[in-house]
Order: sequence, then C-alpha cells, then structure tokens
Amino acid sequence: MTKLALYFRLAGQNLVKNRQYTFPFFLTGAGCAAMCYLMLFLTYNNGITEMRGAAFVELMLGLGSIIMGFLVVWIMAYANGFVIRRRGRELALYNILGMQKRNVAAVLGLEMLFLCAGCIVAGVAVGTLFSKLVLMVLLRLMTFEMPLGFYFSVEGAWQTAAAMGALFFCLYLFDLRQVWKANPIELLHSDQMGERQPKSNWLLAILGVAALGAGYYIAATTTDVLFIILYFFLAVALVIAGTHFLFGAGSVVVLKLLRKNKSFYYQPRHFTAVSGMIYRMNQNARGLANICILATTVLVSVATTVCLYAGTGITLDTMYPNAIGMNGVCLDDSYRDTDFTDWDNRLRQVAADYGVSDDQFASFALLLVDTHYANGAFAADVPADQNDPTAWSVRIMHAGDYARLTGEQPSLAPGQVLANGLPEGVTEFTLGGVPMTAAGSCQAFPAVNGQFGSSHTVCLVVDSQNTLADLVEEITPTGRGFVPSVRWFAVVNPVGLSDMQEQECAAAMQAAADPLPDCIPRVTFFTHSDMKFQLYSMNGSFVFLGIFLAVMFTLATVLIIYYKQLSEGYEDRSRFLILQQVGMSAAEVRSTIRSQVLMIFFLPLVMAAIHLAAAFPMLFRLISAFGVADQGLFVACCLATLAVFAVCYILVYLLTAKKYYRIVKM
Repeated sequence: MTKLALYFRLAGQNLVKNRQYTFPFFLTGAGCAAMCYLMLFLTYNNGITEMRGAAFVELMLGLGSIIMGFLVVWIMAYANGFVIRRRGRELALYNILGMQKRNVAAVLGLEMLFLCAGCIVAGVAVGTLFSKLVLMVLLRLMTFEMPLGFYFSVEGAWQTAAAMGALFFCLYLFDLRQVWKANPIELLHSDQMGERQPKSNWLLAILGVAALGAGYYIAATTTDVLFIILYFFLAVALVIAGTHFLFGAGSVVVLKLLRKNKSFYYQPRHFTAVSGMIYRMNQNARGLANICILATTVLVSVATTVCLYAGTGITLDTMYPNAIGMNGVCLDDSYRDTDFTDWDNRLRQVAADYGVSDDQFASFALLLVDTHYANGAFAADVPADQNDPTAWSVRIMHAGDYARLTGEQPSLAPGQVLANGLPEGVTEFTLGGVPMTAAGSCQAFPAVNGQFGSSHTVCLVVDSQNTLADLVEEITPTGRGFVPSVRWFAVVNPVGLSDMQEQECAAAMQAAADPLPDCIPRVTFFTHSDMKFQLYSMNGSFVFLGIFLAVMFTLATVLIIYYKQLSEGYEDRSRFLILQQVGMSAAEVRSTIRSQVLMIFFLPLVMAAIHLAAAFPMLFRLISAFGVADQGLFVACCLATLAVFAVCYILVYLLTAKKYYRIVKM
C-alpha cells in the first residue's frame, strides 16, 4: 500500500470512527454553506434586483451577508476547536506509534478536504432545494407575486464554494498549528486541560454587575430618538461584557458562597453539583455566556422585526391616512401675500377629472409645532420621545381656510383662537412664548400625510393668514428647537378608485401643480397605495433578515449546546463512577446529574429573558421611531418569541441531555 493510499484510508477511517464529533461538524458546515448560498441566491436573483423596492432588499441582503459572514466564521471556528481538542489523544497516539507530524498533517489535510467538499456539495444542494421556498417567503412578506420557473445561481454556488474553501483552509492551518506546537504528551492529555479550579475574582464579578447595571440603565432611560441607536450599541456592548463577567467570575463567587453555607452544601445532591460546577467553571462560563448572548440576539431580532412587520398597517394608517396627499413647505415670508385660489382650483379640477368630488378634496395651510406642555405653556421644541406623555403636536390654521373646509366663518380678534384638544380647563396659554386665549371650540383638522402621531394633538384656528405668518416669526424655539414654517396640504380621499387609478390621479395632480406659487419651491406627493408598497418592502426585508439571522444564531446555539453536553458527558463520566464507588447510589447520582444539567442548561435562557425585559423600553422607543407605537403589540411579539424559542430550547435540551446521560452511563 502506498503512503498516499494509507493517508486516504486513515482519513476515511478517522472520519467514520469520530463521527460523533465530525458528523455534527459536517452538518454545521453544510448548514453554513446552505445559508451562504441562499443569501447569494437572493442577492444575484434578477427578479429581486429589478423589482420596485429593490433598494430596501439589497440593503438588507448586504447587511445580512456581512453579519452572516462573521457568524459562519465564528460557528465553524468554535466547532473545529472542539473537534481538534477532543481528538488530542488520538493524534498523540499517531506520534507515539511512529508517525511524524508532517504525516499527521497530511492525514488532517485529507480529512479537512473531504469535509470541505462534502459540506459544499451538501450545502449548495440543500440551498438549491430550499431556494424557491426562501424566495417565496421574502416576496410574500413584501406582498409581491411569486414568479414562475426555477433559478439556480451559478455565481452564488461558486462564491459559496470559494468562501467555504478559504474558511476550511484557515481551519486546517489552525489545526496544523495546534498539532505542530504540542508534544505527544500534551496532546495525550489535551482533553483534560483547562479544568483547574478557578479562584474567586470579586473585581470581575463587581465589574460584571456594574456593566450589566449600566447597560440596563441606558436601555431604561434613553429617550432621545436622535441618539438611541448609538446608545443601543453601547448598551449591547455593556451587557455582553457584563454577561461574560457574571457567568465567569460572578458564578464562581456565588458558587463558593454556596459552598460556605454548610447546611446547603453538605447534602449529596448539592455537594456534587456545586463542587463539580466550581471545578469546571472556567470552561462552562464561556459556553454559557455565549449561549445567553446568542439566545438574547435571537429574541431581540425576531421580536423587533416581527413587531415592525405586524405593525406595518398601524404605521401606514398613522403616517399616510389619505389616499393622496400633497405637502409643500412655504420657505419665506411671501406666504402672507400669496393667493392660493387659482393653484387650488387647478388641483381640484384634475382630481374632479378622476371622479373626486369636492367633499373628497381638502386643501389648507398649517403651521405645525411639536412641543412639550407644562403649566399653561407649550414650549416649541422637538420632543425626545413621541410617546412621552408631555409631548404635544400643535396644528394651527387660519380662519379663511377653516371656513372653506367647514362652512363655518369664525369671528376672532388678534390673540384669540378656536381650539380643539387643549388640556382640560385651559383657556389661556402660551405657544413658544406667544400668549393665546381660547375663545371657542373648533372641529378637528383633517389628518395629513407624512406625519408621525403624537401623544396629544391640539388644533388651533387664528384670525387671519397674516397672523399665521406672524407666528412663524414670533414662536421662539427652545431646547433642540427648529425654525417653524407654514405648510400647504392637499388631501384626497376618493371612493371607488383602484390603487393604479389613485397613483395616476396623483401623477396628474403633480403635473398640474406646476407652476408652483412663489413661496413654495417644491411639493411632495404621497399615495397610500405606493407607501403601502414601500413600507411592506422595507419591513418585509427587515423581518426576513431577522428570521434568517435568527436561524443562524439558533444554529450556533444548538451547536454550542451539543458540544457542551458532549464534552461534559465525557468529563463527568469518571467523576460519577467515583461517586458510586465511594457510596452514592445510582438514584442519587442520577438526581445530581439532573439538577446540575438543569441548572447549567436553563440559566442562559433565564438570563436571556431578563436581558430582553431590560432592553424592552429602548427597543420599543426604537421601533416607535419607525412608526409602530403599539406597546401591547410589542409585548405580545416579545412573549410569543420567547415562548417559541423556549420550546425549541427545551427540545434541544431533551435531545442533548439523552446524549449526555448515555455517555455518563457508559
């Protein structure tokens, strides 16, 4: 038998003999290759890149590809590190039996080549099998029709093969370095290294509590929507650091405090569970912290994206309540002298050509001021949080437009207003320092497109167009203030027009709007149907990316749990044999195993749920910035996501626990 044939034979035998390690590694590699192919399949799919809203999809796919690349590298590196550590004794025996390190390297290289080829072929095959389903899910989320036909991405396949090949080559170099720098005796005992009892590190434990507390505090108190994303990543970094410190140093401190409690510690079940966990906590802590962080990532990504998608209808109706809406900003003082009658008549005539009656068309000027209210004063500044109970939106119209809308001609003196929505009992107040007196009530104004909702809305009618223009100069912005300006709105709500007819009507109105009045440099048109398409494209891309990455994070979580159970099973087997030999019954040993496994296994899930609860205020403010301000909906999405993930987590526990018990009983 030639040397090459011997290498091939040894490589094949090793893969089969170590299948309890290599087969999960192969499945992981195939799964990563399949996910890579699916992402590239969507990226290079002409049907997606050429459709309306492709910009949202391309952005999400690009972001997802970057995150997925890091995840694939991390997952495969973790799995490979476990496999090479567990095979230390086998590789040492090769050296002792006379094989040189270069011969071992050749065998490892062939093994890695076989695994790489198998993972690429299986991954691309699985990806191709599910590509149509994944495309259907994405298009369904975006409310698009599914195209007929089947598409295989050649470019996606070879890029997947190239990426996985480069990754496996790097893993092989890592394995080679591990074998090359170690002597046979070290390799022989490599699976038993890293089990020294850790010392209590109060400093790291305190830092962990402080980091976690700081992250929770930022999540609970940050209200400024302009900086919420920056603070969110800061809170994430603090929580990740705090989690690692607490699972590492903090857990050791707690366990050693339990050991000092003699009434608790000196019981057969507690004695073995606590002492065993202390003894291996350095190794367990990293795995538990990683599981907790991955689980939290799954919960956060799925809950937020699903809530955004489920609340798309709410966002659409809040921001775009009209079938057609026009918005023009008056940028200078010439507004006070502008007569909008001819311009308004042009727009009305075009709308009438599409069957829009006068009562379905409304046009008016508004001065919009976002404020805070306190003690009879509306301060003209931008609220940090639209859900803040002190946040108000004041909308001001002049009497001429109000009379044209309602048929009511108000009689007002300067400084007097008609009001709708003022705080109870308030008749005299200031707006940005301007004193006003409520002389009566008015009807609520029509909703306008392109505006977020607010906790409270006040409608005011002033005496004249000149007074409305004067308020622009008189209102004094405070805090994060802005220069207020008058906006001209036209809203159309026809009955019986299709989405296509509404868009044609909007296009015709936009063409008829030119030439614009001198005080309005440009106008923006919105249609409910077009914004529905845009929002579902964006939010559908969000939820697809969230679910796609959640699958990757879940794959990483399952992999860590499986290898952790496998590793601890071999480590615990000899210990529990010793316990039986010194007098513990089999039932007591099983009880000890069960309590220790349950304690270690479910601690990351509990901590992940706590992290999600702590992040809830910040996450809700974040999705509120996208227009979904339904707190009950977000609570329901969080609870549903946690329940589904907990069920999956328990199923993984039941499957891996069987493997653990089987190893321990060997």
